[in-house]
Amino acid sequence: MTKFDLHMHSCYSKDGEFTPKELIQIAKEKQLQYVALSDHDCMRGIDDMIEEGAKQHIQVIPAIEFSTLFTPDIECHLLGYGFDYHQEYFIHLQDKLQKLSDDAFTIRVQKFKEIYGIEIDEKQIIEEANGNNPWFLLCTKIFQDPANANIKDFQDYLPGGKRSDPAPVNFFWDQCQKGSPLYVHVAYPSFEETVQLIHDAGGIAILAHPFQTFYQREDLLQMAINYGIDGIEVYSNYHEPKHNRFYEEFAKKHNLLMTCGSDFHGKLKPSIQMGDFGEEVIHSDMILNRFLDALK
Repeated sequence: MTKFDLHMHSCYSKDGEFTPKELIQIAKEKQLQYVALSDHDCMRGIDDMIEEGAKQHIQVIPAIEFSTLFTPDIECHLLGYGFDYHQEYFIHLQDKLQKLSDDAFTIRVQKFKEIYGIEIDEKQIIEEANGNNPWFLLCTKIFQDPANANIKDFQDYLPGGKRSDPAPVNFFWDQCQKGSPLYVHVAYPSFEETVQLIHDAGGIAILAHPFQTFYQREDLLQMAINYGIDGIEVYSNYHEPKHNRFYEEFAKKHNLLMTCGSDFHGKLKPSIQMGDFGEEVIHSDMILNRFLDALK
């Protein structure tokens, strides 16, 4: 039985459902012994979760999932673990990046209107999102509207489609990257500089859910090694078994740490359960022990 989950989100992520206290209760029900709170560009829930975890004899590993630019055209998430997250840069990071996200959302809404002829009330969506990430609500409304059922680009993301779970996440990574008409450049911090910040603060840097972007791209993975990553999130709910096999072999070949993460959010990703990585990890104890040793 898996006894850890190194990637989950609380309500502080703006797309997470549960408070840190509630996450610990779920972890207890799942009989997990180690968890990592890795909110998006945010450290606000870590102290509360560590305190609550101690009450339930669950070790909470402080983490943040950073939004970065791997190259000027490739957005990439980077997980930082076990670093001094109280430093000034990390405290204010989420507020700093929120304006970038808000501006990108406005531009992307306009692109939806122009490309697909869809009527979208951006103000209403933001109000209904009530402080949460409006992208999820936007996609839900678009894909559930019968008027959009025949739009070719949407077919795989409509209810029951092969990429409909979770549709907002899959559509973003499939249809909104560089080269797509929906692409919007966001000036996130650089991947390389963020790796250095994590290391300078005493932590380890892990390439998050690399799935299709880095699959069979050893040139990009070598760049990540050159930038200083300590490991790869090999097992993820976003991966197919072939992705897991490829990243595991690459990590072993280059003596990188391997991690496993559910990327649990709650209701916005309803099929993802805490402690579940998409497939059983036979050697999970070895992965966990090596990771814990690296944190010492």
